Amino acid sequence: MSFAFPLAFIGLLAAPALTAIYWLRSRSRKRTVSSLMLWMDQRQLKEGGLLIDRLQTPLLLLLELLSILLLVLAAAGPMVRAGTAAAPLVVVLDDSFSMLAGGKSSPRHRGEESVRSEIRAGGYSAIRLVLAGTAPQILGEAAEGGSRMNALFDHWKCYSPSANLEEAITFAFALGGDRCRVLVVTDHAPAAEQIDERLEWRAFGRRDDNVGFVTATRTDRDGQDRCLLEIANLSDRQSQTDLVVEAANTGGFREIKRSRLNLSPNGTERIVLTLAHGAGEIRARLGDDALKIDNEVMLAPEREQGVRVELAMNNEALRDLVQKAFEAIPSAEMVSSAPDLVVTDEAASDVRPGSWILRFITDQPAESFIGPFVIDRNNQIAEGLSLDGVIWGAGKSPESTGALLIMAGNIPLLTATDRADGAREIRFSFRPEMSTLQRTPAWPVLMWNILNWRASEMPGVSPCNLKLGSDAKIKLAFGTTAVSVREPSGSSRELISADRIITFNADEPGVYEVTAGTARYSFAANAVRKEESDLRQTTSGNWGSLFALNGLEQEQRSITWIFILLLLIVLACHLALVSRDLSAGRSAALT
Repeated sequence: MSFAFPLAFIGLLAAPALTAIYWLRSRSRKRTVSSLMLWMDQRQLKEGGLLIDRLQTPLLLLLELLSILLLVLAAAGPMVRAGTAAAPLVVVLDDSFSMLAGGKSSPRHRGEESVRSEIRAGGYSAIRLVLAGTAPQILGEAAEGGSRMNALFDHWKCYSPSANLEEAITFAFALGGDRCRVLVVTDHAPAAEQIDERLEWRAFGRRDDNVGFVTATRTDRDGQDRCLLEIANLSDRQSQTDLVVEAANTGGFREIKRSRLNLSPNGTERIVLTLAHGAGEIRARLGDDALKIDNEVMLAPEREQGVRVELAMNNEALRDLVQKAFEAIPSAEMVSSAPDLVVTDEAASDVRPGSWILRFITDQPAESFIGPFVIDRNNQIAEGLSLDGVIWGAGKSPESTGALLIMAGNIPLLTATDRADGAREIRFSFRPEMSTLQRTPAWPVLMWNILNWRASEMPGVSPCNLKLGSDAKIKLAFGTTAVSVREPSGSSRELISADRIITFNADEPGVYEVTAGTARYSFAANAVRKEESDLRQTTSGNWGSLFALNGLEQEQRSITWIFILLLLIVLACHLALVSRDLSAGRSAALT
């Protein structure tokens, strides 16, 4: 046993003082009287005095001395060894993709063997595994050997674009409690402030040169499908590698480009490819090296979302203004049936379910407004829109329905209402003969934003090409609530959404296939992160120890509560004896 506050033993000096109080007693002179009948208390006083007498009431004295002893022991903070056999273990596993460097001798494989050996050694009350990716994730509780531990390690895939070890270690200590031990398995050395007395850091990295993709994007704009590939030489010497670009066709891929790249030390090379119209998935590959995951990227078609627009307008002047504005937008397709957006100036019109309506209000008493204009900047319809110096002719009624997007004072100019079929109706109060809006840059900006708003709400996946670990947003058609996502590994996930939007985290590199009712979509995720592809900072070594603790409070457990409990029992006995003596004194006085 040890004590956290040994200076508390100074309190034992109270014991001799208490003994002296019981030793020194008052002695009365002897007097002879004729009778004792007038005396209130005939007993000898025992409250103390200046003369030495034999000890009286020894049981009370012993109880009070024992109370002092227990109080001092409790104040000293008694500690006993907790015993390492009962400590829980939390293993933090680096889940970044640099852990895959080296193939079968990668830090991931060697780290797994090290953790298995630690678990087989035993001596822990519980063992938990935590993945350190962009955010910590609990894998579960491991057991020595068996299928359960194998299943947990199967989830350690090392596909994360980064490893937030500091957050994962903090999470591990909170998960394990005050006496837990934390074992970190990674491929790089720790920062000095990350070494804790209860933490052991094991690194299994190996410094190496690497060439890999650090950027891979694909765009489809103005009718041209382009790919941008950026390859980095993450070494201090000249490197060469082969680049092969392939396009998907029936039954596989066909080669469309092959080149030999000569990369300067720490240099990069950018390659832009213009693809044929309607090209499918693109695969680009580099030669093998230490890290394979960044040697291949897949790019799904990034189609520009077109919007089918139908004009159903009676006002010829207004129709001409709207038609010219939409025809100048490449993503707008003017149609006469099955539109995505119907533009009308009629008070009521029948449209197919799911079609948006842009309704111009021109039949109300109107006046010209020069501002101030109030614009809802949280809505994408206001992006890049300025109404300074604009004269807007519109109805002067303050009544409105739906969300207010643009107002002139308290007069609604542009509002939006959600319909029961999941579509929207945009009400545009506008009188062109009383306005200059159509002759300012604000007019095409407004039409462009309305069209883009409609395009952003159309079913599909965005973005179609993203970095590993990022989220893809799947927008469902009205009436569709469930989707099936087939991952690159071949497994499938069934997802359900009530608001027609599903956010899916792409935690595995490759192409994902989405089935939403009768619709089919695809998107791709790639391991492109320069910091993870750079293997020059990786290293091997051990820092800290699971059992080499310096802090006393970390190694021992407080038993102060035991002494406090005993003290309360002793004080209760003391109180019982004192109460008994007082009762006996009162009885004697009455008799």
